[in-house]
Order: sequence, then structure tokens, then C-alpha cells
Amino acid sequence: MSAEVAWGGTWEHAARGVSGDALWDDEDTASSGHACVGGGAVDWSAEWHCHGCGSSGDDQFDDDTTTYSDDEYADGEGREVAA
Repeated sequence: MSAEVAWGGTWEHAARGVSGDALWDDEDTASSGHACVGGGAVDWSAEWHCHGCGSSGDDQFDDDTTTYSDDEYADGEGREVAA
């Protein structure tokens, strides 16, 4: 992982009693890889952290969701430009 913003989270498929965790870069898709043919859904609870400015946040979402921190520093908006 080399991105400014890193995500880490835990997924859970409550109907089947299985879970796991993962790390991924901002603007990537969080996917559990859990291919259950039974009912229920995989839910994520995750946090992000910007290595450049130290800001962080959290979110909850469905499996196979592309995550965006909307961190201004990582987007280049919060950085000071040397003249």
C-alpha cells in the first residue's frame, strides 16, 4: 500500500456467522471475497487514515463498495505549494 490514504476494516456476514478483515487504498473497492449462495448480506465497518496530514474517519457500507475518504490533503487541496 503506497497511497496517501489507507483504509482498514472488518466485514461480517451475520446470517452465516463469518467475518474477516482487510486493508486497501482509498478509491479502491472493499470486497470480502465471500461468495455465499445463502441469504443475507456482507456488511463492512471501516476506518481511513491520511498519512500526509493525520486526519481520519470511518464509514459503514455494503460489500463491493468503492471507498472515498474525501480527504482534502490527499486530493491535493490541503497542501501548501512552494513558490
